[in-house]
Amino acid sequence: MNNSDIKKKMKDSIGYVPPGVMVAQQLGEDFQDIIGMYNDHIWSEGVMPLKYRYLIALATAIFDNNEARAKLEMNKAIKYGANREEIIEVIKQQVWMKGAPTLVQVAPLIQFMNHKFNESNI
Repeated sequence: MNNSDIKKKMKDSIGYVPPGVMVAQQLGEDFQDIIGMYNDHIWSEGVMPLKYRYLIALATAIFDNNEARAKLEMNKAIKYGANREEIIEVIKQQVWMKGAPTLVQVAPLIQFMNHKFNESNI
């Protein structure tokens, strides 16, 4: 699959071309091809369903305290079938991993999740 095909596949499946793939273009076509193929390899269906991969990505975004990326990953997890209970489980695990102050950090994510599932906000 060439780089144009990979970018089209990304645009069709997630709605955009990830910034890392676009930035890689500035570092040369060969480098962008490698990054694009690696991205395709990671985010194509494999042994683990995409829903679980996006839940893992959500967990890493929460752990990194990256709200924008967490919302993006949550959207993708929901798109691939994650339900509210699964997302809550990821959030609770990250509170366990990082400690109680994480509750303040995840408050906007809970509101975002409730909005996505048409539930009342906190």
